[in-house]
Amino acid sequence: MLRFLLNCCLLFLIFACGNNEDTFVSKVNDTDKKVQISPSKVDSAALTEALPAVSVKGKKGKLLMSCIGNYQLTAIEASVGANGMFDYIKEDGDWSATGSAISDGMRESYTINLDKKSIAELNGLTIEIDNNLNVRVFLNEESLIEIPYDEFQLKFELKNNGKDYIPLPEKLEKSTTFSGFYLYLMASDRITNRYMKKLDLLDLNADVALLRYNQKEVQFELNLFQGECCDNSLYIFKNKIIQ
Repeated sequence: MLRFLLNCCLLFLIFACGNNEDTFVSKVNDTDKKVQISPSKVDSAALTEALPAVSVKGKKGKLLMSCIGNYQLTAIEASVGANGMFDYIKEDGDWSATGSAISDGMRESYTINLDKKSIAELNGLTIEIDNNLNVRVFLNEESLIEIPYDEFQLKFELKNNGKDYIPLPEKLEKSTTFSGFYLYLMASDRITNRYMKKLDLLDLNADVALLRYNQKEVQFELNLFQGECCDNSLYIFKNKIIQ
């Protein structure tokens, strides 16, 4: 009898040590269902990568956390001079562009032919929100704008007040984060000419950049314009890139 009991204990220990799987009970269609998950099958690196690498407590951080990933340019809207307008749009993976101007009191439109270089630049302009909630604007592999995460302010690099720039909100300042349905991320007139020329795909001689997130339309918006004039362009990044 003693030997039988010892054998039973030994078998129990072997079974217990060999079973390294955690058992969870979940509700599925109001039915208790046991699900076994083997730690050896969990990709811990993938789980770590998916989590933000900074402590997130505020409204801005939580919003950016929900946006982690890469976004492609999907449209550009621009106005030039007194009445010139341009529209670029990407539909079903293809870019098309039109322009229009007022002539003899009538607005007349025309088609803009896009060459391979232009299409490559349009496809290459992207926005990335990394796991540290930093925001970057890339042209292909080159980072042109970098915005470190700061819960309490935007990246504010303007020589003058926001009210001195027509496209900017009049009360825009360094402490501005949310206003209306926008999250403001950057306002700058200090981007180098080299980088601005790469950002300014329509070649409007822009020298000021504003980056914001539109919560209503669920899209990032890069506004490039001339600080002392009228030419203005809005770059829309809407579609998340599936890696």
